Amino acid sequence: MGTLTGKTAVVAGASGSSNFGSAIARRLAAEGANVVVSARREQPLRALASEIGGLAVACDVTDESQIEGLFRAAREQYGNVDIAVYSAGIHSGGIIAELSAEAIRPTLEISFIGALLFFKHAAAAMDNGGSVITISSLTTRLPGPGLATYSGARAGIDYAMKVAAVEYAGRRVRFNSIAAGLIRTDMTDTFFEMESIIQSHLDETPAGRMGTLDDMAEAALFLADEARSGYINGQVLDLAGGQQMGHLPRF
Repeated sequence: MGTLTGKTAVVAGASGSSNFGSAIARRLAAEGANVVVSARREQPLRALASEIGGLAVACDVTDESQIEGLFRAAREQYGNVDIAVYSAGIHSGGIIAELSAEAIRPTLEISFIGALLFFKHAAAAMDNGGSVITISSLTTRLPGPGLATYSGARAGIDYAMKVAAVEYAGRRVRFNSIAAGLIRTDMTDTFFEMESIIQSHLDETPAGRMGTLDDMAEAALFLADEARSGYINGQVLDLAGGQQMGHLPRF
């Protein structure tokens, strides 16, 4: 019996074959949780849900009614929600001098507005307290060119997460964030084909290795489990092998 047996987790952003959301969903399920996986693409969601014995619910996080429906479906299937993980996001780049409002808005809709509304409906579904986790980035700690939109949105939700921890204290809902370094996923796979990029990151990482999806899944499990991390709240957990103490590589 796992430490999450009888608990229900909702994981948003879990449609990739090799991404943070799917890795976290698998780890929580392995620890005994009922897992509801969500993203816009329904077909890969169904495959993942079948693999882990969970429930797939398609959800576009730019539509609040769909976020509300996601948690309604989770409660109808399993009862109370205990854990919620927001791993939805898109990559965006561009130096400030070349940005436009149209280029900025999609990232804000998903990484900030969608996350904040996810907090709202996750906490409302947690009648017995719970843990809400969002996935952030090393680049919110260490600035780099072209990252104003991507990192700014994630830094904003990291701060909003702390506000949520205060506002939902009465409901015993904890809020934490995981700031990940460069880890190989569907979205970052191309970078790992470029030896110079990886070596540059390794040169800046005291741990001496790149992070893995297993590292992310274990960090999420730690923050999800009340027995493991019940006294941790409003915290940004750096998952970057110590690189957060230095700086991003310059290319």
